[in-house]
Amino acid sequence: MRLTRRFIIASLKNIPLSKPIRYERYYINDNVRIQKKGNCYEKEILNEENILIEKLTITKDEFIKLKNSAYARIVRDSYLYLKNKNVSIKKYYDDYEELNRIEVKFLTIDEMNSYTKEIWMGKEITSSPLAFDKDLSKLNRKEFLEELRKYL
Repeated sequence: MRLTRRFIIASLKNIPLSKPIRYERYYINDNVRIQKKGNCYEKEILNEENILIEKLTITKDEFIKLKNSAYARIVRDSYLYLKNKNVSIKKYYDDYEELNRIEVKFLTIDEMNSYTKEIWMGKEITSSPLAFDKDLSKLNRKEFLEELRKYL
């Protein structure tokens, strides 16, 4: 079980954040994605619940070859919230521009269920297609914007 809740925010302005790490992700199929994370190239295997089960370092050449067979591309920056190490924020670009997703990780179910979001956090999106890159990758721009408008 994933112990994470996800929220949306319109802007990152005035939020104390770490320096970003750029992710360039490509979805090959529902269980395989590749990514360029900084200067590192990785291949990730996901189970049916979209949980990472294996991560492999690959070469730049292998990355380029695999990305040509991808059905979707997602580019985002990942930040850590400096006031709480359990909170990260993802800022999206290109087809998913305007999405800023907050992810709050918990150690226990009780902690997750009793969590009260911080005042600057927007609506919860944990159960929406905006919550996970895998689901997001299946939305075209129009579908994405329709979903986004439900929460902003």
